[in-house]
Amino acid sequence: MSLFAFLLLIVVGVLLQQYTLRHGLDEITYDIQSDHHCVECDETFQLITSVANNKRLPVFFLRLSELVPRQLIVDTSEKGIVHREVGSSVNSNTSAIEQVLYVMPYQKVSRALNVSLPARGRYLLRGVVITAGDLLGIKDSTMRKDMAREIIVYPRRADIHKVEHAFGGYLGEVSVRRFIMPDPIETVGFREYTGREPQRDISWTQTLRKNQLMVKLYDFTAEQRAALILDIANSSEDEVERSYEVTRSICEYLENHRIRFSFYTNARMTAVNGIWSYVPDGLGSMHLNTILEGLGRAEHDSYCSTNRLLRNATMGKDDGRSYILITAHPETRQEVIRKYERQLGQRIFIINVNDIGGEA
Repeated sequence: MSLFAFLLLIVVGVLLQQYTLRHGLDEITYDIQSDHHCVECDETFQLITSVANNKRLPVFFLRLSELVPRQLIVDTSEKGIVHREVGSSVNSNTSAIEQVLYVMPYQKVSRALNVSLPARGRYLLRGVVITAGDLLGIKDSTMRKDMAREIIVYPRRADIHKVEHAFGGYLGEVSVRRFIMPDPIETVGFREYTGREPQRDISWTQTLRKNQLMVKLYDFTAEQRAALILDIANSSEDEVERSYEVTRSICEYLENHRIRFSFYTNARMTAVNGIWSYVPDGLGSMHLNTILEGLGRAEHDSYCSTNRLLRNATMGKDDGRSYILITAHPETRQEVIRKYERQLGQRIFIINVNDIGGEA
């Protein structure tokens, strides 16, 4: 090699060294997504990472340090993946997934990593620290990209088999009561007023036509309905977690038996205006998943008393629905429960979460 060529090589190397030192992170884009927004405890899902080099020169050394929940369980069998804790100065609830890459010009690199989370809750993918090294590996430059990508983990299911028999009997009581109080949704005919019918059943159109008081005949057409009420006031963290598990199982019981239900709670929920308290009547996967996502987000403290919660759940209701109260301390709530039973004119079915076992 001639001296000129050697000197030229040195000059080019120095220029590349300076360029990579100053511009190694230029035109680098990064993203991370979970392939599922909501998951079960211990369910395997994927974190999909993508890095793109949008410039004409390669990046010889690019280290990703992705900031993920500390509780995340990572499959590190893929070559080059390291999962470690980060210093408390970053976030005590955060760990890092690290990998070193070589990225060609205009190349996009994607990676899918199998992970899982062991417990109910709301978790965040907080972003990444990206480090680019110079050509000789002497110096590097770093940038941080902050994110707040959510992953919601549903509560586990509780074993409610010993509740189901009593619950079925309670729903039987509701069915009898609803036949005694016919559902005024569909009018199927008219008959002469006997004096025993409520005045609201009088059909004034038919009365004028027949020249005598006539009342409507109703068909029993409405679906069975329930109001599910979750009370966590003055409960310990263990009791609250058990309450969420029981509530999930009762929701799925109602869904499987095609019983339309509304949902009320006094639990606070993270990242949805602070309070999550009501889901209207519904059936189907969308209705159920709305409640399950709320249970995943829910915190351990309440925003109102049991009395206010029951008032909200029963106010203005006179439609023959059943009422189910889930609580950890029914013995301390007897007075307020009886008050609302008298107002409703029916029994409220009470589920004590401390009487129910673990996962089904």
